[in-house]
Amino acid sequence: MIALEFTTFIGRFHPLFVHLPIGFIILAILLEGWESFKKKGNPSRLIPIAWFIGGLASFVAALCGWFLGETGLYIEEQLFLHRWLGIALVPIAFIGWWIKRAPEQYPKQLQHGFNILLIVLLSVEGHKGGNLTHGETYLTEFAPEPIRNLFTSQKDSVFNLRSNNPDSVIVYTELIQPIFQAKCVSCHGNEVKRGALNMSHPDSLSLGGDGGDVIVPGNLEDSELFRRITLPQKNVKFMPPTSNVLTYDEIKTIAWWIEQGALFESRVSELEVDKNLKPVLLRRYGLNTTPRPWYEKVQVAPLDSTQIALLMQQGFSVKTLGANNPLLDVGYKGTDLSPEKLVALEPAKEHITWFSLTGTNIKDEWLSGLSGFVNLTRLELDKTSISDLGIAHLNDLSHLEVLNLYASQVSDACLPILQELPALKRAYLSRTKVTFDKAKAIEDEDGLTIIIAENVKN
Repeated sequence: MIALEFTTFIGRFHPLFVHLPIGFIILAILLEGWESFKKKGNPSRLIPIAWFIGGLASFVAALCGWFLGETGLYIEEQLFLHRWLGIALVPIAFIGWWIKRAPEQYPKQLQHGFNILLIVLLSVEGHKGGNLTHGETYLTEFAPEPIRNLFTSQKDSVFNLRSNNPDSVIVYTELIQPIFQAKCVSCHGNEVKRGALNMSHPDSLSLGGDGGDVIVPGNLEDSELFRRITLPQKNVKFMPPTSNVLTYDEIKTIAWWIEQGALFESRVSELEVDKNLKPVLLRRYGLNTTPRPWYEKVQVAPLDSTQIALLMQQGFSVKTLGANNPLLDVGYKGTDLSPEKLVALEPAKEHITWFSLTGTNIKDEWLSGLSGFVNLTRLELDKTSISDLGIAHLNDLSHLEVLNLYASQVSDACLPILQELPALKRAYLSRTKVTFDKAKAIEDEDGLTIIIAENVKN
């Protein structure tokens, strides 16, 4: 620990020494240029001295820079070229001193070429160091737009998803891992494993680092990763210790993933999304996690137009739910409905999601044919003679969300059946034989709501 603190102390002197080699080498080149311009016969003795001091300063700056880079304060991928160019400048500067101490022994072309090489290396090295300190967009951030577009690349955002459907988005792969790749893997990846931690793959992440597990599924307080990214930035253990820190939205997303069990295969729709995270996912990823009705989630091929025409010939009204939704809203009006006409719906049973039989002569036993309507979400049987016997045929409608039984013949006996329908959200039971108190007794906070008028006498 003491050794680490001492090398960090030495490393902090890098910004102090880093400008010395630049200054002395540029001074030497300018002196040489001035003497060439004045065409003096004997070169100044200051030129090789300036080169020698530049070489020494390069060594000291490179040494301090090496220790500073070992602190982990900089992204490894950006540090690599800057570090090794700085080290390469040390021998190159001393070679320059060796040449300049006896310039008459070397051709002018070699000396001029060497000067140009040093100027190029110093420029590249200085630019790389500036990027590490101030960020890659520092020079162009306030430039006129044409210049800014010329020198800045448009990188793909980590926020772009293949789909904005919560049913399709895998939380770790598409939300969490891109954050780790952008902010963590440069120091905790396959090539560089600071603290023996590799965050580039689920298996290596699960192994943890020198201190053990960094993630405890379901427990934020004991998850070292979360503790590190939420420490004060001045804390020596704060991560990542670079200018590329995690944003509020990124921290909230990681916290949610850990609280939900830190699973690697789960989809967004499979996890609980609290009200505080919903705006984060919507703002950052365009993910609307408000529960959607089944008819918006199911995917089926469009029904053949011939089949739709046949249904309309039988007296059914047929409408699609939208240009991009092939599910159907089917209705029938009149008192001439028959079992044969209901059988004609068989080819469309997977496509019918809204079905209205309001005011028709539908009978209890005819409802048995609806069991195959796997995507039925709304059924209107209001103002019909349907009774509890008919409701018993609806047990298999696992996606039925709305059931209208207004002014029908059902009674309290249908309530247990309604309770068993897993997706049922609303049931309209006014002007039936259902009693108000018993109807309200089967309601629950997150599921079924019964709409029934209290003042109706049954």
